[in-house]
Amino acid sequence: MLFTLILISVLLVLSACGGTDSAAEDNSDGTPDKPKVGLNEITLDDMITKKDKNEAFYVLIYDAKKEYVKSTKFLEAYDEALKKEDMTVFHLNIRDVDEQTISQLYEEYESHSGSSHNPFEDGGLSVVFNGEFNSAFEYHGKSWSLNRLIGEVGSEGDTFFDDDRNNIIKDSIQYNLDYIKGEEIELTY
Repeated sequence: MLFTLILISVLLVLSACGGTDSAAEDNSDGTPDKPKVGLNEITLDDMITKKDKNEAFYVLIYDAKKEYVKSTKFLEAYDEALKKEDMTVFHLNIRDVDEQTISQLYEEYESHSGSSHNPFEDGGLSVVFNGEFNSAFEYHGKSWSLNRLIGEVGSEGDTFFDDDRNNIIKDSIQYNLDYIKGEEIELTY
């Protein structure tokens, strides 16, 4: 009887400790219709569908090996900074998307912007509205390559939580906030 009581107690404790052990997997604040504040993964097909429906949203596009994303703490740093600004952003790693699709998106972007910053080549936070991808970097007359920066970071002590890289993230976020405000874009989710 004592053994049974101990066994039941252990099982109750274990069941109470269940759940995910990764903050990246926790979507308790969001639903399929309303994503959570911070980063929300999206597929290319879903992103294109939202774009084609003329929805307005932020998307973080990048092209990096999964091990680089993990070792650089890239997504964690962006997620933390976005939550501080109460921003909801979709993210998409285009690493495994076929080259023809990316080339088409690259050309579609170039055809309407003429920008020196292309999120499909350089990576970065962008705004999608009126059925188009738009770069806040173009709006501010700036250019940078997030994809190259991800590749340059690498050791355990060298992550996107580093002050310089974290400031780049914060600048990127601020550029997008300013762009949305300046263009009077109302985001939809």
